[in-house]
Amino acid sequence: MKKKYFYNSLLICMIFMQLMGCNNQKIKLNNKSGDNSSFATSITSENATTKIVDYSKAFNGIEGCAVFYNNDKKEYQFYNKEACEIEVSPCSSFKIISTLTGLKNGILTSADTKMKYNGTKYPLEAWNKDLTLKEAFQTSCVWYFRSVIDKVGQDSMQAELNEIHYGNCDIREWKGGNINLLRELNGFWLESSLKISPKEQVNVLSIIFEGKTDFSRKNIETLKEIMLVERKGNISIYGKTGTGFKNNAWFVGWLENGSEKYSFAVHLSDGKGKDISGQMAKEIALKIISEYY
Repeated sequence: MKKKYFYNSLLICMIFMQLMGCNNQKIKLNNKSGDNSSFATSITSENATTKIVDYSKAFNGIEGCAVFYNNDKKEYQFYNKEACEIEVSPCSSFKIISTLTGLKNGILTSADTKMKYNGTKYPLEAWNKDLTLKEAFQTSCVWYFRSVIDKVGQDSMQAELNEIHYGNCDIREWKGGNINLLRELNGFWLESSLKISPKEQVNVLSIIFEGKTDFSRKNIETLKEIMLVERKGNISIYGKTGTGFKNNAWFVGWLENGSEKYSFAVHLSDGKGKDISGQMAKEIALKIISEYY
């Protein structure tokens, strides 16, 4: 009887640990000592305040949400707060992390790192040639970043995501869910196992751009070079789009307005008769920034 009880207890413990997943990693990492151990969950402490805002004019009837995090004031600004806490696939917004891990592991060395085109006829003409990192990032080329991620390797990628608390950190579906016919156009970040909420996106971006990870300043500057969307006077906007199925479109990034800095995420879930896309999320984000920031 005791033996049976022991094995049942062991099984329950194992199941519990699996369910904890990335959240368990967060607990362990937060117990580190020293000022340099500030990770994503640190900005969600009681010291961070919440402000509810109305960006409905910018969304113009499209269903979605937005969150801006003021790094100086430690303040979240939410439009549709509940939706900002729902985890969905990051899609091509994950290229931000792919770029940094590729640079960190020496697979990429600069914005000019070129990869050879394999001759396959891809749906976007811009992908059908040799591409530099900057070109691949700005055309959101899946085959380029599939190659980078495969060279990083699953163990190293898992370690990076655990370290920065990237959503659910789940990359078990390494090869993806076969949403595209070609292997190199699939991956765990494309409507597959990995999921992240808009709020978690801004947490991750905040610690990256504030230098609170072990990504080097040089590599972050390379990332900013390829992420730059717009620069006017004291305002610089950096961002990346992402488009999934009909209910999933992203624009996430970093805003510098003089001394004020914000990480932000705009997510769309329903176009109300229109096809939503990362480009549409980007346009909404730029409207919000122009009007309020």
